[in-house]
Amino acid sequence: MNIIIRINENKLLKNIIINIFGISILALLVSCAANYGSIQRDFEVQQAFESNQIPLGYKYYYYGFDTRPYVVFGIDSKYKMDSHMWREAMPDTEEFKVMIRWIWEDYGYHKFGANILDPNGNKIGIYYSSINETVFKFNENNQIVVMPHTPFLWGPEDGGGGARTP
Repeated sequence: MNIIIRINENKLLKNIIINIFGISILALLVSCAANYGSIQRDFEVQQAFESNQIPLGYKYYYYGFDTRPYVVFGIDSKYKMDSHMWREAMPDTEEFKVMIRWIWEDYGYHKFGANILDPNGNKIGIYYSSINETVFKFNENNQIVVMPHTPFLWGPEDGGGGARTP
C-alpha cells in the first residue's frame, strides 16, 4: 500500500512541476508578444538632422539637457507621449539647431540617424542620438513609451560609469 501511495505522490509531483513549467513558458511568451517597435539606422536621417532638413510633419522630443541632449526624435503626430522625461522641441528654431549640433557623444558612443519603426515595420518617425539601445513600446490609444538605455547615467553603485547626470 505504501508503494502505491509513493508512486501516486511522485506522479502528482511530476505533474505539478510540468504544469508550473508550462505556465512559466506561457507567461514568458505572452510578455514577449508586447507591441515593441525598433530603430533602423539610416545615413539619410543623420544627414537630415545635421543639415537641419528634417521633416516638419513630426512632433519632436528630446531627453537630457536643453543644450546637449542624449536623444532627439520625431514621431507621427497621431502618437501621444505621456512622459515627464521627454520634452517637446520645436524643429524650426535656432535652439533646435544648437541642440542637434551638441547632442551628447562620448568614447564608444557616436551619433547616428535612424528611422523609427512600429511593431509592423512601418516608419512612424526619425531618431538622432549616440545611444544604440532605445525601447519603443506602443500602447493602446496611440500612446508610445520611449526609453533609452543610459547605463552611463546610473552611477558607480548601479554598475554604470556615472559620467553625467541631467
